[in-house]
Amino acid sequence: MQETNQNIKDISTSTFDTDVIQASSSIMVVVDFWAPWCGPCKQLTPLLEKITNEYAGSVTLCKINIDENQAIAAQMGIQSIPAVFAFKDGKPIDGFMGNITETELRKFFEKHVVIEDSTVSELLQESIDMKNLENYEEALLKLNEIIQKENENIDAIIEIADCYVKMGNLENATTFISSLSEKIQNDAKLRKIKTAIELAQNAPSDNNIIKDLQSKIDNDPNDHQSRIELSLYYNSNGNQSEAADLLIESIKLDREWNEKAAQNQLLKFFEVWGFTDPVAIAKRKNLSSILFS
Repeated sequence: MQETNQNIKDISTSTFDTDVIQASSSIMVVVDFWAPWCGPCKQLTPLLEKITNEYAGSVTLCKINIDENQAIAAQMGIQSIPAVFAFKDGKPIDGFMGNITETELRKFFEKHVVIEDSTVSELLQESIDMKNLENYEEALLKLNEIIQKENENIDAIIEIADCYVKMGNLENATTFISSLSEKIQNDAKLRKIKTAIELAQNAPSDNNIIKDLQSKIDNDPNDHQSRIELSLYYNSNGNQSEAADLLIESIKLDREWNEKAAQNQLLKFFEVWGFTDPVAIAKRKNLSSILFS
């Protein structure tokens, strides 16, 4: 029962969360509960490995010895072995106990494993390349081809929303996202785009308004609403540091103002900028030093 490739692995209770729960967010994971003394397991496990290899990276097989990992077996309600469960998005979606034929096992895989369409993969990359060249209309045409094939392809959905944002068509972006299912709208990457749209929609665009906001802040440093509105403008122009500094100063002056409005706005910036953004990293440290001083 040795690991044969990266899509077939022996796991334990300590790695179950990483190898099964987290991994199943991007690929279907089949978990094989077995034991060395189990005769039917010795027949079923090789079939599981054989079919997993045939799916060439579209599914992961995780094998777990219940003698060495009794806690997770009890948690899963394993009463007899072999026991096999399919996990997707962190949850078991199907399973069976006992030995089954190869034909039945193939039907189990066919029911749940989605094989990536190479055509879809190529179209997605082409659309991304076009978007990066600012050929947004052509990119959208290819992305819509993908949606016609796979209407819940999250990567294509995110690229469509991002195209609209980069085109400055926030109304279309909002309408498109609103048409999606609740499950897709709750995707972390899509939530990031939704936040970016919200920030862009709230940013002042008139230069006279911006001058007026700065004047208000100069005359009254405690004008927190003007600080927030001006920070939105700076962020929309790509001046992240100035945007963050305005909010950090507001937090210094009164962190509780309007139910922590400045802090909440800053956290939205961080979400859009990403955890690896150097400005976000630096300003997170500044925020922490204020909150925990």
